[in-house]
Amino acid sequence: MEPLIDLLRRRQWKLASCESITGGDFASQLTDISGASDVYLGGYIVYSNEAKRLLTYVDDDILKEFGAVSRETVEQMAKSTKKALHCDIAIAFSGNAGPNVSSNQPVGRVFTAIAVLDHCFVYQDDFVGSRKEIKAMTVEIGIRRILDLIKKENMR
Repeated sequence: MEPLIDLLRRRQWKLASCESITGGDFASQLTDISGASDVYLGGYIVYSNEAKRLLTYVDDDILKEFGAVSRETVEQMAKSTKKALHCDIAIAFSGNAGPNVSSNQPVGRVFTAIAVLDHCFVYQDDFVGSRKEIKAMTVEIGIRRILDLIKKENMR
């Protein structure tokens, strides 16, 4: 997390998060670092569909058609978080950490969206492991993806 905070600080960018599967793990790890408040504005934990609708304005039609664990849902989560918190970059996570199939998605299926500047990138991963391991891998890959996107030349 420290390299992420340092890079955001150098760019003078602000970050926000919207978490479902990770239940706040991303924000917790970020705020464990002294100085995170320089770059982290805050975020949402939207574990239920109702919270997704009320806090991040995920459309009912999207939840009905694609489910909570989908690229469509996570994209709306990221975009609305970025807009609401007036930040440069927002990350959103939704997935199934198990142990049972949920939202018609297999255990380990995770969608991550990163809204940065005028772009939104959505990723699908299929992790294998325990519930705790899947959540940890989700946060870890999210951090790497933010770093990679910020470092891209066209993201300045």
